[in-house]
Amino acid sequence: MSVSIERVEVICLQDPAAPYYRFEGSYRNVLVLVHGDNGLTGIGESDAPPEIVRAVIEMAPYNERAEGLAAIVTGEAVDDPRRLWDAMLARSAWHGRRGAAMHAISALDIAIWDLFARSNGVPVHAALGGARHERLPAYATIYPLEDEPARIDAQVAPLLERGFRHLKICVDPWWAEPERVRRNLTHLRALVGPARGLMLDVAQAFTRLDQLAPFLDLLAALDFAWIESPFPQEDVAEHARLGAATRIPIGVGDLGLTTCGEFEPFLEAGAFDIAQPDLTMFGGFTEALRLARMLAHTGKRIVPHSYNTDITIAANLHFMATLEDGGLVEVSTSPSRLRRELVRGLPPLGDDGTIAVPDGPGLGIEVNTEVVDALRVPVTS
Repeated sequence: MSVSIERVEVICLQDPAAPYYRFEGSYRNVLVLVHGDNGLTGIGESDAPPEIVRAVIEMAPYNERAEGLAAIVTGEAVDDPRRLWDAMLARSAWHGRRGAAMHAISALDIAIWDLFARSNGVPVHAALGGARHERLPAYATIYPLEDEPARIDAQVAPLLERGFRHLKICVDPWWAEPERVRRNLTHLRALVGPARGLMLDVAQAFTRLDQLAPFLDLLAALDFAWIESPFPQEDVAEHARLGAATRIPIGVGDLGLTTCGEFEPFLEAGAFDIAQPDLTMFGGFTEALRLARMLAHTGKRIVPHSYNTDITIAANLHFMATLEDGGLVEVSTSPSRLRRELVRGLPPLGDDGTIAVPDGPGLGIEVNTEVVDALRVPVTS
């Protein structure tokens, strides 16, 4: 079926009731819709400041290497999403091929792949090369973790009852008290039992190995499966030092790495074990496929970041279903309406702690227009 992009729509959303935390990406959202001339619409989003993404997509042309992304893809045939990705990259080079520009390209790329697959009547994973898995295990990210055992019980017990077999916690302000850390983490391990997985997201709370080093023996003794985002992303050397200091796998990339090029220094230095790109910031499906090829024979795993809405979770399910080893799918526990209600159709968590890979056309989800209407931020300019 020959389909062309008729228009691109960017909608900024805000849940006024959701609390703000350091890296809480689900209380605000930028929804990107790519409308085809066949009446179908592709859905995308980015875990990035909505107004910046909208500006990159809707901007008037500055020169032939600095054009608004919407103008680049509008009128183009949706015959190969990778061709449109390359066009967006080439014609946004002047104002940046990484950072905010790539975040915007990511949202559009996801939506274009969704439209492409919907128009061909197949799931995105089929368009990406074919699924190797029908279900994937999920983990719940708890952010922030409560600071006392009794409150931790109340916070974690419902997640265990829902069926989660893996939980990720974050470094929070109370980590300034080492004894409290020891007490709480030991309690958490006893609460979830030895068979469930625990992971730690440092979220760049530390800048040096000596700040994290006092906790490494505890984390190893409690069998934490990985340490995520331990230091600022530009400090490759400190990541390598950490890798040499612990047997716990190190994850990088979740807090804004864009494109395979930003993973290359980590790969050359042996400074990570798990790549954790956020598809909504990393370049969408197109660049994620390139990362998978780049890491195919390195022994490195890919476990994408996903602290956003069901759009991102659906995208990760489709991408990870194409990987040989699958991997864990992150599920945010944010209370935001956007997180829980922005779209419909994502398969629920099963009793076995896994989620079915969607098998409907495209991403297999649909936008909840009532939530969009209720939480839309008016355009002021």
